[in-house]
Amino acid sequence: MTIESIMGVIQDTRPGLSREQVRSVATDIHYSGLPVCELIASEEIIDKLVSGYQSRQTATANRVAAEDPKTCPICKAVLTPVKLAQGRAAVYCAKHFVVYPIPPTKKTEEDD
Repeated sequence: MTIESIMGVIQDTRPGLSREQVRSVATDIHYSGLPVCELIASEEIIDKLVSGYQSRQTATANRVAAEDPKTCPICKAVLTPVKLAQGRAAVYCAKHFVVYPIPPTKKTEEDD
């Protein structure tokens, strides 16, 4: 079955799900390597996949910048300040080759 056909079956059985949720569940089922018909028929598995999608979305929404812009949250090494596109501030861990954006500071009327 293709992802689109799996999406059609899921939409028929779960009309309350958003298109993004349906696509995520269908993709997970398609690439699982398990029998698609058995997975689609299991309400418990569909519930787990929807819950997984929601938790990933929550984690993504909360994932921002380095909380301590001086040390890497992974290895605790000192981070190097860098500039991203449009002059946004970030820090870079040379050991992990990752960049952590620093949230912009909120301007108040006193700053102007």
